[in-house]
Amino acid sequence: MKEISVIGSGSMATALVKILTENKVQVNWYVRRINQADHIKEKDINPDYLSFVKLRGDFIYISTDLNEIIKRSATIVFLVPSSQLAHLSQQIEIKNLKNKFIITSIKGLVGTDKVLPSIFLSNYFAIPEIDIGIIAGPCHAEEIANNRRTYMTLCSKNQPIIKQLIPYFSTSYVSVGTSEDLIGIEYAAIYKNVIGIIIGIAKGLNYGDNFIAVLMSNAINELQMFLKNINIATENLASSSYLGDMLVTGYSDHSRNRTFGELIGKGLSVEQAMNKMSMVVEGYTATQGLYQLSKSINLMMPILYTSYRILFLHMPVETEFKLLERNIK
Repeated sequence: MKEISVIGSGSMATALVKILTENKVQVNWYVRRINQADHIKEKDINPDYLSFVKLRGDFIYISTDLNEIIKRSATIVFLVPSSQLAHLSQQIEIKNLKNKFIITSIKGLVGTDKVLPSIFLSNYFAIPEIDIGIIAGPCHAEEIANNRRTYMTLCSKNQPIIKQLIPYFSTSYVSVGTSEDLIGIEYAAIYKNVIGIIIGIAKGLNYGDNFIAVLMSNAINELQMFLKNINIATENLASSSYLGDMLVTGYSDHSRNRTFGELIGKGLSVEQAMNKMSMVVEGYTATQGLYQLSKSINLMMPILYTSYRILFLHMPVETEFKLLERNIK
């Protein structure tokens, strides 16, 4: 029987459950809050995320018992905020992840060491690299929920398993590609959230499309420089999992990172903007983690540094963008 465990109950988790159950894959779903789990069981609707979507309840088993859900499937997909992954992992019995294939769709750095989610899980649970994969975009959950044409990439060194999983995630509106460029694409998926915030700030400050286009092209160059300096051999940066994911995060109205940035650009403080957000803004913590990493390798990244100075040093937004204007071309 086709079976996958899903850890997390946010918008992307709900969107993937929609895809999987449409393909008649048995989903074992860990939902932390009892009232949310009960509502999904009763109504086949997640009351908190994508609540307009009716799920295939006949292919869903829900539990608030994390270890039970993990034990039920050979493939586990983690879809929790990066800030919660370390604490969540402490609740998992290490033996329950033995001989499992682990997939993450977590777009932030984890723990005090600010490591990639795939590396954190591999180290914490002693999972071989061959048994780790990630889901990459561009794939906004809201568009999946509305059956909008979407392109997804499954990344892993274990291509035989990835090829087995392609039919699980493919639908009439979702096309699935594959890649072995796990680390490069995972860093790109995190960095693009920082860029989403910066482009949002630019929009809030009333910068036009000309400036934003240059900002985006410089962001790609900045990412390429970063990956080269940490010795990551990347595939084509113009691919959908690199450039495509960055573009959708910067331009889409569904991008929570861009929305957060736009609020700051319009004059709200970081704290005020955060309080207005109903979902986690991964680019906020990603900014701090990537900044620390770039400093450790003595790499100047003007766009990333602008985000850091605005978000964590609370420097004046207009002043920082005037400096940024001189540092991009």
